[in-house]
Amino acid sequence: MDIKGDFGFTIGFFFLLLMGCNDTKEEHLDKLKFIATDTVEYGITMNASEDEFYFVRSDGKWGQSGTKSTIYQSKRIDGAWSEPKVASFSGKFDDSDPHLADNDRTLYFISNRPFDGKVSSADIWKVNKKDNGEWSIPTRLPEPINSKHTEYSPRTDKVGNLYFASDRPGGYGQGDLYSSAFHEDEFVSPENMGARLNSSTGEWNLEISEDGDLIIFESSQRNENISSYGDLYISFKNQGAWSTPQNIKELNTSGSDLYPFLTKNLEYLYYSSSDSLASVDTNIYKISFAEILSHYKK
Repeated sequence: MDIKGDFGFTIGFFFLLLMGCNDTKEEHLDKLKFIATDTVEYGITMNASEDEFYFVRSDGKWGQSGTKSTIYQSKRIDGAWSEPKVASFSGKFDDSDPHLADNDRTLYFISNRPFDGKVSSADIWKVNKKDNGEWSIPTRLPEPINSKHTEYSPRTDKVGNLYFASDRPGGYGQGDLYSSAFHEDEFVSPENMGARLNSSTGEWNLEISEDGDLIIFESSQRNENISSYGDLYISFKNQGAWSTPQNIKELNTSGSDLYPFLTKNLEYLYYSSSDSLASVDTNIYKISFAEILSHYKK
């Protein structure tokens, strides 16, 4: 589970390229030096053309409570990535987990910023891209999408359906996965995604394919886990039903493995990993997804 207050890790930014499921993490590429600092970096969302991305930087260490996270952005200009800068809608409050959606015209994120003069838990907010390319003032998604409890990891499919995790009461475990259909320009009341995906332990960060038929998520304390602190699982939807989640053993470690992100064409999977229980750092890896997809879809 991602605990840093509500979300947080110490993340240096690495890229890993796997040529097949049996390759090892020693075959990683070099650290992305313009991102990595002596502070915490984690989480990534990228636009469809893969020339702009957003990530999170925190002022504390992995696992430390009471820290503050900020969303940054970078663009690729003339083949080089620009120096990351604070996104226009972030910087004042504890913001995390950005997700670009709606053909890159909407960005969802998690924030504890107040609303209507009230103290907020970590809720789902969004900004819309204006005609001049700037982001709008953030707006909070209404109840029952948000709750008095913590929401995590907002994601959407190509028709706008929303998926997220929450530790609200009434689920199967500490945290569960939920979905909310997009109907007549609004989200309907969210539904628990069921006992096939959720367990009596905890489900947290997730990624959904554009077709809504593939999900990758983090789960903690399952019997199949390599680490009780969080492993990545994959499941496929067939004729309306999700398959039994499979532990992605090629990726998971004795540390925490979490925050999956798939590129639009499913060519690459990005994810975060601390690599071991002893690690004080969490890195982001980039993996060729074809072999993993083929292996687990069987």
